[in-house]
Amino acid sequence: MGSDALSFEANVLAEVESRPEGASEKDLAGALGSDGLQEALARLSESGAAEKRDVGGIAMWYPLYKDAIKRVLIVEDDANINNLMRVSLGKGYEFAQSFDGNDALAKVAEFKPDLVLLDLMIPGPNGLEVCAKIKKNPETKGIMVVIVSAADERRNRFISLKEGADYYVKKPFEPKVLRSLVNIFVRKKGKRFDPLVDLPDTERISGEVEHLALESDFEVNNLRISGLRDFIKAYGEEEAEAVARLVSQILQDKAREWRAKKGFVGYIGNGEFIVCGSKNESSIMIEEVVAEFERVLPFIRQPRDISRAAQWRPDAKLDLEYVFGSADKGGFDLGLKVEPIPLERIAKKRGEIISRAGKKEAGDYTLAEIKELFGSSDMELSITRTPDGVKIGLSRGNGEAQ
Repeated sequence: MGSDALSFEANVLAEVESRPEGASEKDLAGALGSDGLQEALARLSESGAAEKRDVGGIAMWYPLYKDAIKRVLIVEDDANINNLMRVSLGKGYEFAQSFDGNDALAKVAEFKPDLVLLDLMIPGPNGLEVCAKIKKNPETKGIMVVIVSAADERRNRFISLKEGADYYVKKPFEPKVLRSLVNIFVRKKGKRFDPLVDLPDTERISGEVEHLALESDFEVNNLRISGLRDFIKAYGEEEAEAVARLVSQILQDKAREWRAKKGFVGYIGNGEFIVCGSKNESSIMIEEVVAEFERVLPFIRQPRDISRAAQWRPDAKLDLEYVFGSADKGGFDLGLKVEPIPLERIAKKRGEIISRAGKKEAGDYTLAEIKELFGSSDMELSITRTPDGVKIGLSRGNGEAQ
């Protein structure tokens, strides 16, 4: 490789490292040009200096601690799948393997992993019980837990997130996707990766919509979680955060399945997301997201008097009439609300913002302006990143925190 290519690769790495919360390929091409960019990124990925992850339909690159050796505990009773996970992660890790819940808990204490890949259907204490014990122990709660399971996703993804799991991967998994996720979780520079708030944010949304919204074959939809005020009163903030994480992960999964050329999902805060794409295409995706959320609702709304032991059984069945009857008595109506945003409204709001603040460059909108462009008028949930993690709280109808 010539000196020019080496110099360009160094410049690409410097640009990625200047954006530890993620640099899109469009950002990198805008800063450095597109000639040779993909080749340089491929070499950085191979060397362990950077990692790519498709976030909400946008290809993002994250800088990694290249020489950091991290510990991963793989808990899976099928020896072939256990070994496949190990091979999928590749070099740069110290591994321990476990095939049942009791041994897994012992290895958590002895091996002190940075991350646990955890199946749910394992002998002894099952995966949900293992996850709960890891996250409730002050000495181990900082260990990241990624559930990798083929168990009934409708109930187990939400309950896993409620018990503190950091992410839920469906089987069969893609080895490259699993490797990318683990790399970013344990080796990313800067703030700890959190999938809830690492969907495209205001800066990325600004640039993407600025480029795409002027096209006629394009639509923007606001999607928000409704009914959270009463849900929090009945179930508490931790379970409300699990609901927000569930919606975020459903959106991310659908965005990966979507593979639209110009569609993407973004997070604008306060429990609100935007889904953008070609006409009809993004509407179909939203219908699938809402349908999947509604399939999970019976397990989200299960009464508190159902024993924790019953919740922890990945194959447990619930009396749905009892669940819905109890939820109705609670007086709340949890759901997803979708509001199409006409491009004419976006153009009008954009003109008003520009006239107030002077000429804007693409991607130069503030958070308040993004919410003015794409947000609803009735935000119920405030989700923000703090030095200690993610903070969740209620908002007034005007979006101000209570």
